[in-house]
Amino acid sequence: MHKKNKILELLLELIQVPSITDTSGEAQMEALILSKLRQNPKLLHDNTFGLEPINNDPHNRSIVWGLLKGEGEGTVILLNHHDVVDCLDYGSLQSLAFNPEQLKAALKKQNLSHEVKCDLENENWLFGRGTADMKGGLAIQLTLLEKFAQKNHFKGNLLFLSVPDEETLSLGMRESVKLLEKLSAKYNLSYQLLINSEPHERKNDRLTFYDGSVGKTMAVIYVHGKKSHIGKAFEGINPIGILSRIILSTELNSTLSDSKLGEKSIPPSWSFSRDFKRNYDASIPEAAGGYLSFLTLESTPKKILKILKSVSEKAFLESVTHLQTEYLKNFSNSTRHPEYPAHVKFYEELLEDAMTVAPEKTKHVLENSYIEIRTLLNEKKVSIPESNFIIIERLLDVASYNTPTIVIALSPPFYPHTTSTYDNNYDHFKAIAEKALKKYNPEVEHYFMGISDLSYVGLQNEDEIIPFVAPNMPLWHDDFYKIPFETLKTLSMPTIILGPWGKDLHQKTERIFIPDLIETIPSCIESLILSTL
Repeated sequence: MHKKNKILELLLELIQVPSITDTSGEAQMEALILSKLRQNPKLLHDNTFGLEPINNDPHNRSIVWGLLKGEGEGTVILLNHHDVVDCLDYGSLQSLAFNPEQLKAALKKQNLSHEVKCDLENENWLFGRGTADMKGGLAIQLTLLEKFAQKNHFKGNLLFLSVPDEETLSLGMRESVKLLEKLSAKYNLSYQLLINSEPHERKNDRLTFYDGSVGKTMAVIYVHGKKSHIGKAFEGINPIGILSRIILSTELNSTLSDSKLGEKSIPPSWSFSRDFKRNYDASIPEAAGGYLSFLTLESTPKKILKILKSVSEKAFLESVTHLQTEYLKNFSNSTRHPEYPAHVKFYEELLEDAMTVAPEKTKHVLENSYIEIRTLLNEKKVSIPESNFIIIERLLDVASYNTPTIVIALSPPFYPHTTSTYDNNYDHFKAIAEKALKKYNPEVEHYFMGISDLSYVGLQNEDEIIPFVAPNMPLWHDDFYKIPFETLKTLSMPTIILGPWGKDLHQKTERIFIPDLIETIPSCIESLILSTL
């Protein structure tokens, strides 16, 4: 077993708090982190730490912050998230998820891969929920904050920021944007660099760091067909057929991947699709829908909406052509066949049409829908992306198109892609990073593919994002989801993801490489801070 180590001991203490995302466990974690900051004499003396409550949060969660004041304006931000994903994947071992020692013993009795078995026998790996994602990074940053507080003459400032909710909607980081603006004004801070200590996946046995993060755009497709009895199916049009064609045209379609700076994103993939029949009857469904995610390196909401409109129109016309062809096979003597024009609307257009038809009714429908959705979400009877279908269905009823229609919308969460290569100071940052980390010969990648809170530090391609996200997002509402885009535009700074080696994140075999935790990464981050400031 490893010798006694401060970071490792702190990590073991942090792991014991079950800070599962979107639960009260996150507030418990925040109380523990705050108690650690309170033990820092420098922060206590300057009174530069605290909790920044998240407004109207059902779990009373907060952002935990601590500012280590030195000399001058230059400031490095240490960012982490303290929530973890749930433990359902542990199955019968759920009760051991936060107890690394007992978990390791139990996992040894299970039939696992050769690699996992080897790591279970290796004292360099610590297993447990949150070890890698990302309480290891949190433990490193807290310890470094304490170490820098002991320096007599420290040039610059260190701002520690621990946020909740990274694993769901990144509410903590979206709210932190306003806090960063407020702290900058109050303490005269100039943000030089943000270090996020998410874990990395090692390639060729080399330390890897990232100077940016992949984006994510989640799109919702709602298909309203024409209902008919299955005995008279040619008199209707089945939305399942249309949706299926859209799915087949987009699912893992590599032509829809992004390539940038020598890296490539995973193609789009669907997370959910279904018809909306509530009960069984002998008819084709009236509507169907689903949602898919685009991981982006350069594609914007503007481009993705345009792609989906083209795909949807094609799928619609193919479905009508198929209906007409099969109809003529069955009714060869008929001089008529079904005809439907391709009718594809963005959510923005649907809302505008509904407001034109009945403005007061539309407002009433939206208000009632938001109230209902809030209740359903609290009772966990519906997910955030599914909630969009409720609003779309009701607005379609108001708009009364009287023709089969496809509606394309966007759903939370939206993550803009980001890379420090766009920053004006990138060359300076690159030179500093190469010098500070030279000892470890790291692999450098421009996009962290795991999605992260870096997406809310600055904003690129704003003209193809801001005018398209809010108008096409049914849940863009004070009670549900918003991104402070205008503040993001002013918050540009170089960013880096530099954290310990981790494996199998969000799986029951999640684990962290202890030598990185207690030696390599603390040394790298300390060197990077000193070089930057």
